[in-house]
Amino acid sequence: MSAWSQRWRDLLIDAAPQIARRVTQGRQLLRSGRVTDVRVSAGMLSGRVQGSRATPHLVEIDVGVLPDDAWGRVVGVLAGQVRHSARLLAGLVPDGFDAELEGAGVDLFPDVGGLDVTCLCRDPVSLCAHAAAVWEAVAALLEADPFVLLRLRGRGRDRLLAELAAARRSGAADGAAAGVPLDRLDPEGWTRARAPLDDLHLPAAGPSRSAAPLRVLGDPPGWAGGVSALDLFGPLVERAAAHAERAAAHAERLQP
Repeated sequence: MSAWSQRWRDLLIDAAPQIARRVTQGRQLLRSGRVTDVRVSAGMLSGRVQGSRATPHLVEIDVGVLPDDAWGRVVGVLAGQVRHSARLLAGLVPDGFDAELEGAGVDLFPDVGGLDVTCLCRDPVSLCAHAAAVWEAVAALLEADPFVLLRLRGRGRDRLLAELAAARRSGAADGAAAGVPLDRLDPEGWTRARAPLDDLHLPAAGPSRSAAPLRVLGDPPGWAGGVSALDLFGPLVERAAAHAERAAAHAERLQP
């Protein structure tokens, strides 16, 4: 179970004892196949739940969306850590993403106390078993695709990726060096080295953390088996890095 899926479930379980009981009932409804037509849009969940009557209950849960300034901070966190967006695109919850968002004053998850639930059943509890069943169904969707939560809180996949690309372009432009005027360009300059090749120094240093990409990104999508990609390929990556470091040191000793 993904971290976001579990946290989504825990929101209702931790809310109040009477709601926790409805969650148990809702989970049973979901497991018995009585939840259909589950939909997620900006700020809204909906679904149909077959109860004791012939006509299914239409459930709608308004969770609200994050304001634009909060989304700006979300995009800023994503733009600052390439590994976060890489894991999202791989269908995985980024490690440490929630903590960084919390540091930026943003919580992607809705406040249970602010939910607006619509269901025509006669349950006196504000969040009935039918609503809990739809909530559990969304947890299952989150298990497969973390973008479900982002879409629910106001940013679909395409829009978020477009804003992320724009933020990265802006950051690159701010840090870019000034260009050379066209009239000062040498059209033959690309054919000549700007400095003697013997004067070039290409320092090589060992990695600060062995097999870092495997540790950060984790197993690739679709990975199956009793051993992780890190355990399988990590020793090979470490030996290759050590071999490259020895080769670089040997080459430096051979230089006059």
